[in-house]
Amino acid sequence: QLGIPDSQIILMLADDMACHASNPLKAQMFNNRNRQIELYGDNVEVDYRGKEVTVENFMRVLLDRHPPGTPASKRLDTNEGSNIFIFMTGHGGDEFP
Repeated sequence: QLGIPDSQIILMLADDMACHASNPLKAQMFNNRNRQIELYGDNVEVDYRGKEVTVENFMRVLLDRHPPGTPASKRLDTNEGSNIFIFMTGHGGDEFP
């Protein structure tokens, strides 16, 4: 949407906030207060979801050390000269602080 190819974006959603009791919009999460993009909508491609969101998978994405058969959609299309920007947000947790 902003000129960054999808092949260079990996979206990981733990799926624990949308249905959390403190979420006033049950089963919905938006990218900002203006509710421009619904993260669980049909127009958002989630690469890792729920139990797939682990420290191990995060490191595999960064290091490009995936098991055989991992689809290209779950890999970054980068090389040793690439710059990687990591944006993390959420409430933290025991297994993924």
